[in-house]
Amino acid sequence: MLFSLSRLFRRSRMKVVQAFGKGVSRSTLRLSLCDINAEMTDAWLDAFFGVEAVEILQGDLLETGADAVVSPANSFGDMSGGVDKRIDDFYRGAAQEAIIRRIGEEFLGELPVGMATIVPMGKARIPLMIAAPTMRTPEDVSKTIHAYLAMRAVLVAVHRHNARHESTIRMVALPGLCTGVGRMPYSVAAHQMRAAYDNVVGGGWKEVAHPAMAPFAFSNRAVGWRRSS
Repeated sequence: MLFSLSRLFRRSRMKVVQAFGKGVSRSTLRLSLCDINAEMTDAWLDAFFGVEAVEILQGDLLETGADAVVSPANSFGDMSGGVDKRIDDFYRGAAQEAIIRRIGEEFLGELPVGMATIVPMGKARIPLMIAAPTMRTPEDVSKTIHAYLAMRAVLVAVHRHNARHESTIRMVALPGLCTGVGRMPYSVAAHQMRAAYDNVVGGGWKEVAHPAMAPFAFSNRAVGWRRSS
C-alpha cells in the first residue's frame, strides 16, 4: 500500500503529455517515454499519438515506476554522463559496474549497437535495467539509424525475456535515444523509435520478405520518415 502511494506521488510530479489508453490491459507491454525536454515529448506525441500502450511524460525517467529502465549508453557500458549518470546514481553506483561486468562476460567487452541486455539490479523500485547502446563510443550519430536500432534491440530483448521468465516485464521506461551526445534531432529520433515499435510490437517484421523491405533500407537517415496510416 505504502509503495503504491509513493509511486503515485512520484508520478504526480510529472507532466502527462499522453496517458495510456483506457483499454490497455495490464498484461500488455506498455512503454513509458519520459524526458525532461519538452521538445522531445512533443516529438514523441507526433510519432506515437493515439498508441494506447504508450504514455508520454515530461519529467524524471526514474519516477515512472516501470519494471525496467533503458540505459542508452555506449557499447562499453560507460555511464559517466547525461541520463546514464542519473541512472547509475539511482542505483547508487552499481549500474555501470553491473553492465560492464555483463558486457565482459557475455559480449567479450563490447555490446554492439542493435543489441541489448537486461540486467537485474535487485531494487524493488525499477528492478531491471536494459542496456541498449545508441553509439559505439561517444560521438555524433545524428545521420544514422541508431535510435531505430537501439529501440528495436530493447523491444526484442523484452520479448525474449518474457518468453523465458515467469516474472514478465510489463512496463519499460525509455528516454529520448541519440538526442544528447548523439545530437540527433528530436523528431528524427522519435520517428525512428516509432518505426522500431511498429516493426517489433506491431509485427512489421513479418512483412519483411526481402532486405529491401526493411525500415530505412535505402537510407541511413530517418529524415522525412513517416509511418504508414
